[in-house]
Amino acid sequence: MDVRYDEVTQSTKVEAVPLGHLSIETGHLYLDDFADGDRKIARQLEQAAPWLEAAGKRIHKRFGRNARISTCFLVDDYTPSSSSLEQPKPSEVVDIVTAAADQAGFRIDYLAREAGCAIACERPHSGPRDRSALADIVAGLIVEEAAVGANGSRPPTAQTGWLSNGERSPAVAVAMDAPDWDPPEEFGKYKHSVFVDIELWSVDKSMPQAERQYSCSLLSAVWQLLRLGLLRNAGKAVAKPYRFGSNEALPELWSQLPSITQLTPDAAPFAAYQVLSLLPPHFRAAEHAAEIIVDHLRFDGKVLKQTADRARDETNPVTLPDNPVGRVSHLFFDDVHVTHND
Repeated sequence: MDVRYDEVTQSTKVEAVPLGHLSIETGHLYLDDFADGDRKIARQLEQAAPWLEAAGKRIHKRFGRNARISTCFLVDDYTPSSSSLEQPKPSEVVDIVTAAADQAGFRIDYLAREAGCAIACERPHSGPRDRSALADIVAGLIVEEAAVGANGSRPPTAQTGWLSNGERSPAVAVAMDAPDWDPPEEFGKYKHSVFVDIELWSVDKSMPQAERQYSCSLLSAVWQLLRLGLLRNAGKAVAKPYRFGSNEALPELWSQLPSITQLTPDAAPFAAYQVLSLLPPHFRAAEHAAEIIVDHLRFDGKVLKQTADRARDETNPVTLPDNPVGRVSHLFFDDVHVTHND
């Protein structure tokens, strides 16, 4: 008698998600940033506008007038507020974002919230059945690289919540050990190392049953994976954009808002083969850390193949790199202000 054994995940059907050619993140703000109205977002979108136009021209040149380009904006409702002021409601922020985009000369198709990258909510007032613990899922996909000679004395990433892109310096117990100190070393370095050690989450150990507080770096990785269309929960698509009906009011609380709200009726798909983030310079470190995290993930081969096959089947075929990091690009603004007196 022949006996065949299959892994449960081997037969899991992978749900496809709509994909465009380019997703452009036009900015990222904390809820506190809206305390003084539209000043900060107006500046971000004003800086993004020329780069957005240039990116659009490049994609249209590649794929013609039917190129699928969408824009999005991320609001951080995950980081605890540092202000005593009352936070703006989702409807107020949507109005500010939409008006600022109009003023900058473009539109924003999707508004996403960062807490929705930790726990995805598919619809307004989501219950447990409509939620996916995305940060937990991504953290569980991380494959830590082992340094040559590692003996297992250091706790693994899954336990410590720290991920590095290289071999750390050996621990030095006392000052007399200093002569034996060795520098950290980046895996696959080119001549010199750029060593990065990333905190993925923290836990307040003074609190009983305290939950993980995920870092901006890990949530940025989740955000980029959603935009690349690469995240699934047991094969099902997650954090699908939700479009409110004309007679449907936005919730009063951010926690009641879907992870991704579609603002324009005829938007190109939220996820895309390529993603571009136009951001202020203080996000540079977190975005670099996010790329390192993505570079350490064990992806579902079916999802990667599905995406690659669809890209090749386009009217103008697209060849995607094997590593999803190669589909992500950034442009960071400067902090230079110019005052026009004429």
